[in-house]
Amino acid sequence: MNTATHATASADSSKKRGNILAVVVIILALGIIGGVISTIGNAPSCPDELIGSWTTTATGYEDKVLLITKNGLAFNAGDGAIEGQAIRQVEATPDGLRTLYTIVYGTSRSDEQALSFHYHSREHTITFKTQSHLVWTRNRVES
Repeated sequence: MNTATHATASADSSKKRGNILAVVVIILALGIIGGVISTIGNAPSCPDELIGSWTTTATGYEDKVLLITKNGLAFNAGDGAIEGQAIRQVEATPDGLRTLYTIVYGTSRSDEQALSFHYHSREHTITFKTQSHLVWTRNRVES
């Protein structure tokens, strides 16, 4: 009879471990699902002051367009060539009367690129960090 009691206790112990393992797996799964949902909910977006179609009248750039939407960038290099990318991160750093924006974009982490420019709040213009002589003005669009 002692053997039967030992077998029952062993079965109960095994069942408890199985239940605990199932609870741990469920908690981990819910944590992962919650993380994915919060990441999707925190997708980076551009501020309204940047959203629009940006153009310049500078020589050599008359047919170039930079389109910024809430979640993407599109470059028109002229001749009908357009390249669109998803925005992955947006950073804003105050710099006197300007704001330095750095937008990280790309189709994947291995394909990320950064675009840095100053937004001038008084003139509502942008100048790229590497091309400060070019002034870009915005034509508003809805995204």
